[in-house]
Amino acid sequence: MIRKDFDPNAASFNPNNLFGLPHGPEDAKLVVIPVPWEVTISARSGTANGPKQVLLASQQVDVFERDKPGLWEMGIAFDEFPTQLITLQAEALKCIMNYRRLAKTSDDLQGNETAAVLIKAINQCCEQVNYWVKRRSGIWLDQDKIVATLGGDHSTCYGLVHELSERYEDISVLQIDAHADLRNAYEGLTYSHASIMFNLMNLPSVTSLTAVGIRDLCQEEFDVIESRKEITCHYDRQIRDNMYSGTGWSSIVDTIVEGLGPNVYLSFDVDGLNPSLCPNTGTPVPGGLEFEEALYLVQAVVKSGKQIIGFDISECGDDPWDGNVGARLLWRIFGIIS
Repeated sequence: MIRKDFDPNAASFNPNNLFGLPHGPEDAKLVVIPVPWEVTISARSGTANGPKQVLLASQQVDVFERDKPGLWEMGIAFDEFPTQLITLQAEALKCIMNYRRLAKTSDDLQGNETAAVLIKAINQCCEQVNYWVKRRSGIWLDQDKIVATLGGDHSTCYGLVHELSERYEDISVLQIDAHADLRNAYEGLTYSHASIMFNLMNLPSVTSLTAVGIRDLCQEEFDVIESRKEITCHYDRQIRDNMYSGTGWSSIVDTIVEGLGPNVYLSFDVDGLNPSLCPNTGTPVPGGLEFEEALYLVQAVVKSGKQIIGFDISECGDDPWDGNVGARLLWRIFGIIS
């Protein structure tokens, strides 16, 4: 139920609601599924607390958009907070710590029964997360909501895209990221954060991947990009070389958008941004897009007549500044696609 006396000019009255708005998920146009999960991270931890940092920071965001003054009335709200994932993560983290300890002391894990048991347990935990996200996504999509996930590591969006792939044909994934995430079962983990795009490209309705801002990848990933015509990569260095040579960002964006199909899923890993905007993300890399550059791209997708059918924001760090950037990114994307 929406409060009739809500004043969008006043201080936030409800710190448990995104942006202090008076909406629950039943009333909101956009439902955000928080996924506090980072079991497969390979560098710094903290992104599991990203959703809480974004929620806290969102209380300080003014809910006014000059182009859409009544945007707040459409509503954006968190889905239920999955406390059960905290317990599941603790279980999975024990397994992955033991697995990585074993990997450091063994020359070859092939055929190692202990390693196989640990990998199986970790993958099963990840499958439970994917199932939960898929199920929650389906509940809200059945009610004609726009659905987004908020991680957590980048693997947390898999369940949402899986659900969307059963409802749409010819989905184009637009990935903003520092990393290609095209490794096949990185570290033996089927649902590693470093394998999310590899996994999404194996969903039957995902027909293309356009990656923007990539600046850290391995030979295996480069070979995948070069060998698959349905994958297009706009490398960060290539983008900057073009801009420094006189090509405007709008022209580059036109080329990016032209390669997308009518149904676009936006996968936004915040490490695709300049690391000054996400200093506590899991794997920051120098370079990247500026805040307004990224949003100009998102806006261009919508202006072109293509539909953003869902999105994720992943890898927000456990820090108020990272939460602030994540919250403002979430609000602006909400405004663009609504």
